Amino acid sequence: MPTTGPKKDKTPPVKRRCNRCHGFGRAPCRICAGKGQVLMGTDVYGRAKFERCGGCFGTKTTRCATCGGDGFIT
Repeated sequence: MPTTGPKKDKTPPVKRRCNRCHGFGRAPCRICAGKGQVLMGTDVYGRAKFERCGGCFGTKTTRCATCGGDGFIT
């Protein structure tokens, strides 16, 4: 009978809540800072012209880059 070495307890890694999204899996957009729109310039009268953010498409949040949208980090 062959020997297999010492037995190891296979405990799953502990999951911690993500510190960036606080466990929600969604974080504020880095392009628009969570506003949903970005400044595109001014019109002919000098008023600010805004358009929908291309990073979050106006939803104000994106999938968390730290946890990959899971909400937890191993």
